[in-house]
Amino acid sequence: MDNMQESTSSSLLSTELDRMTVSCPPETMAASSSEVEDTATPLPRPISNEHDMSTSGIDCVLDGEVDPVPFERQRPERPGETNSRHGSRSDSLRPSDCSTLMEDPLEEENGGEPPLPTDKFGFFLNGNAKLVPTPIDVDKLRSREKKWIAMLENWRYYMDEKFDTVRNRCRKGIPPSLRGRAWKYLCGATYQMEISQNRFVFDHCMKQPGEDKFVEEIQKDLNRQFPDHEMFARTGKYGESGKEDLFNLLKAWTVLHPEEGYCQGQAPVASVLLMHMPLRDAFYCFVQICHKYLPGYYSPGLENLQIDGDILNQLLKDKSRTTYKHFKKNNVDPVLYMVEWFMCIYCRTLPWPTVLRVWDMFLCEGVKILFKVAIVLLKYGFGTSDQCKRYPDLHSIVTRLRNLPPNIMTEEFIVEKPSFQVSEMSLNDAEMEKLHFRAMKVRQMRFAQK
Repeated sequence: MDNMQESTSSSLLSTELDRMTVSCPPETMAASSSEVEDTATPLPRPISNEHDMSTSGIDCVLDGEVDPVPFERQRPERPGETNSRHGSRSDSLRPSDCSTLMEDPLEEENGGEPPLPTDKFGFFLNGNAKLVPTPIDVDKLRSREKKWIAMLENWRYYMDEKFDTVRNRCRKGIPPSLRGRAWKYLCGATYQMEISQNRFVFDHCMKQPGEDKFVEEIQKDLNRQFPDHEMFARTGKYGESGKEDLFNLLKAWTVLHPEEGYCQGQAPVASVLLMHMPLRDAFYCFVQICHKYLPGYYSPGLENLQIDGDILNQLLKDKSRTTYKHFKKNNVDPVLYMVEWFMCIYCRTLPWPTVLRVWDMFLCEGVKILFKVAIVLLKYGFGTSDQCKRYPDLHSIVTRLRNLPPNIMTEEFIVEKPSFQVSEMSLNDAEMEKLHFRAMKVRQMRFAQK
């Protein structure tokens, strides 16, 4: 029994090290075939090597004989490889490539009336609220868009030679018109859906019906995902199309990973992706997030989430001693608030402009962004003696965590506040690796004691 526990812990350690120590998930330097083979993440089931591009490996995906379908954990998109003989779907979408959300807006649900007014993010305006135009510096916006277009068209050069530029531009916020395309490049989804053997996986998964138990669970959650957004509301201009795409994406994931199935925390993440890109694109981004950024977060037992809870606890001890002592005194376990914060990548917690800024940085720099945001929220939510006195017990602390002050959740405060902004917080890769190693050792000791 002890040997099995040690083996499990060792496997988790090797799987997690890259995620915790690589500052940017997409690889920035070309690797040889032997290097890729030696460092590849262990797969859930055996499949052909990523460099074996024989037709037999492709046929096994197309003909549907393999069940469940494998998704090879390949290296991320190599910059510049999107101009392949397979074509680039990022730049020139055809109607057949797009999801149902690209069809003409539907008005039948409203009895032929025009859709209700929404804000610039697609959320319905509450009550009698009127849409107040936000002042925009058009020249500045166009300048930033041109910079991003040039960067995306020369992705390999920027990732290899000017990654600091990519990171800094993500921290400033990706222009809305290019956010979906940039996210695909940052997480490596463009490579997976256009170049790799995995480009056929989505088509295969879409053809499968999915297990009844997962289908039923997904259908129960569809109406809970952003009901005030035009894509997922029955009264929205897209009718039921948004929910259909959300269902298909989550069902396709369960076909790909029947051993993990569906987790409620996945639906909000998938919804955010669908707000910015067609179904197929969103699927590959979603898989990259689950495989590379948050591996094991949605598995039964939430093992990796608990490990990250131990890491956050240690970071809190180093960055905000007052908060750490107060939480320890009242037995506040990180899992009480981390489940929603980390699993949903803050899309259920922060105001929408802040969510988008956090996602821009998260997809560029990795999971440590989630830790940085958590430290800011906890430090300014419980970091003074007066705050600790106002919330003296577990119940009041949990209530406070669910209703944090709006002023500390704005993008200006979290990302740009000079005294403690996320982008400048000291949290380097070596420190993250050390904290992760310590958390794994502690868990191994706990297993040994049991």
